[in-house]
Amino acid sequence: MNIRCAKPEDLMHMQHCNLLCLPENYQMKYYLYHGLSWPQLSYVAEDDTGQVVGYVLAKMEEESEEDPHGHITSLAV
Repeated sequence: MNIRCAKPEDLMHMQHCNLLCLPENYQMKYYLYHGLSWPQLSYVAEDDTGQVVGYVLAKMEEESEEDPHGHITSLAV
């Protein structure tokens, strides 16, 4: 098992994992938005062959009057 930051070429695999694991599904623009906005907060899990078997998408809330905080928006394994 290897966990690493997601790359643009992982987006299709992340979406496929979502379709297999979760009842709520997202359009590709959802993954792209997260990858472009918070690239340091998106991770994938790979099996021993390098196949993506899970992912986590997270985002930071950007409300200036509050302390910085974020949350996980999607997690699938």
